[in-house]
Amino acid sequence: MRSRRFVCSLFFCLTLQNLACDAAYSITATKIRDILDHPRDYQNKDITVYGTVTNAVSLLVIKYYEIQDGTGSIKVVTDKLLPTRGEKLKVTGRMTVVEMGTERWVMLRENQDTAGQFVESTKAGPSRNAREDGGGPDGY
Repeated sequence: MRSRRFVCSLFFCLTLQNLACDAAYSITATKIRDILDHPRDYQNKDITVYGTVTNAVSLLVIKYYEIQDGTGSIKVVTDKLLPTRGEKLKVTGRMTVVEMGTERWVMLRENQDTAGQFVESTKAGPSRNAREDGGGPDGY
């Protein structure tokens, strides 16, 4: 009987801690909608966003992924390994705007000295990759 209570209490505490961490990350990060609505306020400034990876693309000369926080999504250009879809990341980078004709692309350039901080994955199975355990070719 005591072990059942202990296990239930432990499960409850871990669930509460997970929710608290998620709330703390979302409070301290800049909302993507704010960046998209007022890009001049953030241009050439280091900002932090928190959200879920929705897409990852590796082209010949550029790698980027999209991160969504519930208010919008933004592309993050990186030189590091790409995260998998479903990962929750806290990313710090410099916001830039690329304009071609009538098109405007707002994106973050991930800082070289900070890797996207893995928070949690919604996928089943192991979600961590070489960039988190130091096993990658760049030490990430």
